[in-house]
Amino acid sequence: MRTNRLVLLAALFALVAAPTAVAQSEDLRVTQVIPAPGGDVVRLTQYFQGIPVFGGELVRDARGQDQLGKLTQSAAGVFPPNGAEAAKQVFGSTQEIKAEPYWYDATLLGDAGTGHAVPAFVVTTPQRTAIVRAADNAVVASWDNQHEALNRVLCDADSARFDVTNGAWNTWRCGPAVAVTRAEADPAAGIADVDLIHQYFGDTSEYYRKLGLDLTGTIGVDYADGRGKALRATVRGCSNEQCPYVNAFWDGRQMFFGSGLSTDDITAHELTHGVTQHFSKLVYRGESGAINEALSDINGEFVDLTNGSADDTAANRWKLGEGSSIGVIRDMKTPENHKQPSTYKGRYWYTGTADNGGVHTNSGVGNKVAYLIADPGKLGITKSGFLWARVQATLTSTSNYADLGKALNNGCAVLARNGTAGITTADCTEVSKAVKAVKIG
Repeated sequence: MRTNRLVLLAALFALVAAPTAVAQSEDLRVTQVIPAPGGDVVRLTQYFQGIPVFGGELVRDARGQDQLGKLTQSAAGVFPPNGAEAAKQVFGSTQEIKAEPYWYDATLLGDAGTGHAVPAFVVTTPQRTAIVRAADNAVVASWDNQHEALNRVLCDADSARFDVTNGAWNTWRCGPAVAVTRAEADPAAGIADVDLIHQYFGDTSEYYRKLGLDLTGTIGVDYADGRGKALRATVRGCSNEQCPYVNAFWDGRQMFFGSGLSTDDITAHELTHGVTQHFSKLVYRGESGAINEALSDINGEFVDLTNGSADDTAANRWKLGEGSSIGVIRDMKTPENHKQPSTYKGRYWYTGTADNGGVHTNSGVGNKVAYLIADPGKLGITKSGFLWARVQATLTSTSNYADLGKALNNGCAVLARNGTAGITTADCTEVSKAVKAVKIG
């Protein structure tokens, strides 16, 4: 059924995409159909000579409306026959590396450029991604892939140390490398972090199920160890430099938790990075990376506020990390409390290069707009969850905050038109007010 639907939509968009495609673009191809609240979302990717443009994407609803995205003006150049192997040398030859040809236009990532695309290779490991220009093997853009802060498989590392800095991910894989402590049908393990993560994997899965997403089917991994496709985590792990390890991350395939990081919002935050990786694929850099972080904070807090946990007090509402070994790390209602901006390019807006361009700082803008929509805007958590699920499906890999503002307004209009979750045009007026309040509309 999904294949037939993709073929039919491809035929439809062959007709509607042509007027929108810029001069010299060879074609726009339907590359993904995403079921989302309010109706299917169709993702189109720009190609030249059969090779995709990195970040050259348009997203539309199934009627060909509510368009979002960016395209390059043209593409020219030659991909050398051994270019992929040469590009891999950016990470050396001993790691698990993938290099794929793409046309690269710096302006699609929000950087300075001519608006024209050149041959490049996107080189990825679970730890890092780099865009390597084919002409001279120069790294023109790069970012980290590890994101800080039903079938469930949990492994207790019991304070074992791992090289989490240089990409030795195979050493902490839950199942193949670290023995399984608790699988889906097993009783409680009696280890607090293991049992809590097992519970919070379930809470997060239930949250996404209500939004129409099978979390295990979407981001679960099968290591061919007989456990099947599962949400997996290695718990109570340490780094070579730090024990206990005061962090948690999604490594592109599974979770890794330091001791005491087993809270519901941190767990849902990291799993949402997997959802983002699967759908909008927001580049973990600059504004798109800040939105990536905000989406994880938002959905992490929504799980926290709907799973009936004991720490859902008025004082903790909109705070992330309460109850963890590192304490509260962000405040969505008042981002300034943790030196984050609550308006676009406002106080505490970060303009440097550290932290992939301040992804954990500038995410405050996305967090603030989520708070304004849900509480002062009175949409509440349920309606907000459907709205952000729609947004998650409609953003593109290089979306910026202006795109997020459009996606929120467009998404609310679609949901109101379809009567999804009881969302109304009055709700959309509140969404518009919130978007303007944080200066992304």
